[in-house]
Parts: sequence; structure tokens; C-alpha cells
Amino acid sequence: MVRVMDPATPIAVYEPERQALPVVLSCPHAGTVVPADLAAVSQLDEAALIGATDCGVDALVEPAAHALGVPLVSCLVARAYVDVNRNADELDPALFNDSNTLPPHRMRSPRVMAGFGVIPTLAPGNQSIYGATKLPAAAVEHRLNLVHRPYHAALTRLTATTVEKFGFCILLDCHSMPAMTSAASFSLRRDRNPFRIKQVPGEGQGLSTGAVDAVLGDRFGTTCAKPVVLSVLHRLWHDGLIVEWNRPYAGGYVIREHGAPNAGVHALQFELSRDLYLNDTLSPGPNHAKIGEMVKSVVERLGALDPAVLNDTEVPHPTE
Repeated sequence: MVRVMDPATPIAVYEPERQALPVVLSCPHAGTVVPADLAAVSQLDEAALIGATDCGVDALVEPAAHALGVPLVSCLVARAYVDVNRNADELDPALFNDSNTLPPHRMRSPRVMAGFGVIPTLAPGNQSIYGATKLPAAAVEHRLNLVHRPYHAALTRLTATTVEKFGFCILLDCHSMPAMTSAASFSLRRDRNPFRIKQVPGEGQGLSTGAVDAVLGDRFGTTCAKPVVLSVLHRLWHDGLIVEWNRPYAGGYVIREHGAPNAGVHALQFELSRDLYLNDTLSPGPNHAKIGEMVKSVVERLGALDPAVLNDTEVPHPTE
């Protein structure tokens, strides 16, 4: 039996009485609520439906938002219901029984073809969410209107008001990732990435898992100025973390849609390995508090950036 909830509010928007820093936080994949209309048509149980959740990242981000006085937009529903980090037109017509009435869509998107469009068809482990069940096309508009559009409307409003108040905005899109195997980590690290800066021996608190601990994505230089990335990189290296830039995650729809450096909005995707702060049962691990302080420090550093340095365009980025 699937335990379900019907959220009164499918997204949560935290707005401090007085915004203290030019930063907006986004947490699109931490939701664990399974809406009743998903449970009714899915062949999977709750554990499978929330299997793609960015476990625990909200518990790291929310305290930083409250402590520092910065806005935070979080999605509360499971991404199996609707993925706010996908474009609204990334739809698989094969999922719908009246696909000829669907809005314009991109069925050939790599994410759609892999089962991970705006309304995913697969859960982790290549488990089919719906099996042979087809959805009515009306389900698309319902889910987009309930979750996807309000999420992005909130980000649009908050980034605009931040630019109006401070002259610029840094949107930090926060995610977690499964622990990377040593082999996969080594394969990434030995590749010739011109943007890897060697970590200073002896620097930092030694919090690394020994594999890639964090990935920063700016969609190869299109969503934020390089000083934004470098500010976060240096803070993570201070704690001894192994960090990748745009590999294997260059950034999703959130930063592509809202990142507009020429308009003053710099958007960066921030992925942390769950092994850093969770144990094998996905409860807080021994370094949870330290990682929470590190996240807070990252936000503080971003908020302290001199807007004059955000015009840096001289260093090339890796090609996609």
C-alpha cells in the first residue's frame, strides 16, 4: 500500500522579512510527497516513487536560508510526479491515451527518451512508473499548473526583486547525488579537465569521501560568471573536497531558464554527494553539521561577491 499525501501547497517559498544577501536558493528535487493522483495510477510503491529524491539536501539548505536571510524555493512533491528541473515541453506522447491533444512537445529530447522528462516514466533502476497505464493529456496541464509553473514563477519573481534591490542575483540550485564509485570518480579525475585546480596539500578539514564529492554546473559558462563558480570551488577545496566542474552534471532546466548573466542573474547548480552528510540508512551522518556549516559558508561567500568581478569573461570554459 502506498502512503500518500495531498499537499495543500506543493511548493514552499521562504521569504525573509529583510533579504540580507543577493542570493536566492532553489531546491527542486527534495520533495517526498506522493500526490494521490500519482499513487492511484502507478504500479510502484512509495519507496520507489521517491527513489530519485535528493535525500536530505533540504535539511542542509533551509537552515542556511533562515540564518542568512535569503529566499528559498523548494518543491515538496516527488519528482516522479512532475520534474520542475525539466522544460514543460519535455513530454513522452506514448504515456498518454490522447496524445494528439498534448501541448507542443519535444519527444526526441534525450531526457524524454531516457524516461526522465517533465513527467517521468521511469523510476531509479529502470522501474516503469505506470506500466501499461496511459494518462489523460489533461494530467499534463494539471501537474504543470499545480507545481511546475508556480515553482518557476516564484524563482522569476524572487530573482527579479533581488536584482532590483542589490543590482544582481546569484541563484544557487541545490541538489544531492548518489555516492560515486571509486572507478567512476577516477575516470572523471584523470580526464583532461583544464579547470581542475590542484588542491593544496594539507589544506582543509579532510571531509572528502575519497571520490568526487561535489559537482558544480554552469552549463559551460552560459548561466553565470566564472567568479561565482570559483568562489564556491575554493570554499569546497578548503574543506578538502574533490570537486568537478560541469562533469557529469552541467546543470538542468532551472539554471538554464533563470540564469541570465547579462541581466544580472547568475545561476549555478550545486551537487553534493550524499555520503558526505548521510549514513547508509539515509539519516544524518557524523559530518552532517559540518557539511551544513559548509553550505552556509558557500552562501555567505556568494553573497559577499563584488558585483564588479561578475563581468569576468576572459577564461574559456570546457566545451559540452
